[in-house]
Amino acid sequence: METKAEVRAHLKARREALPEGERAAWSKAVAGHLDRLCRDRGFHRIGAFWPFGAEVDLRPAITTHPDWLWFFPRVASTHPPRLVWGTEPLERGPWGLMEPSLAQHFLPPVQLLLVPGLAFDDDGYRMGYGRGFYDALLAKLPDEVLTVGVGFEAQMRLPVPVEPHDWPVQALLSERGFRMLTPDD
Repeated sequence: METKAEVRAHLKARREALPEGERAAWSKAVAGHLDRLCRDRGFHRIGAFWPFGAEVDLRPAITTHPDWLWFFPRVASTHPPRLVWGTEPLERGPWGLMEPSLAQHFLPPVQLLLVPGLAFDDDGYRMGYGRGFYDALLAKLPDEVLTVGVGFEAQMRLPVPVEPHDWPVQALLSERGFRMLTPDD
């Protein structure tokens, strides 16, 4: 049986093996689906992430809508895992992630939270990088914030080990489109 660290390493290698050109095209498709979702629902305050490694690149959506408020995470604490949120400008953080220079919100003041991951299952559970930042955040978010796991379709519908502290997202977004996983109130 593989450890969670081994599963993460396998999933990360699988994502990084996706051809760069296809990842770029798929990222643009994700940006198009995100644009449609936000316009349809009237979202203009979005919690996003800057791409790290071979993650989906949301920058096409971010640059297309400078009038929307884009909030990004900054690591505030590792024990307990805690993110703070702010807008641009961004700077390189201690782990090489692009983070807001000024972040003052413990809960992002958003209507939509985009959640990265290495894999997502059909119930919205995800495998992230193993530090627990997003699970801690998802546990505290108000119900009215729509939480969406974002990745390439090759990262979707995969088996994900679930533990009691894990929190699912409500929907998934990939180059194939947006799909709700929980009842949409």
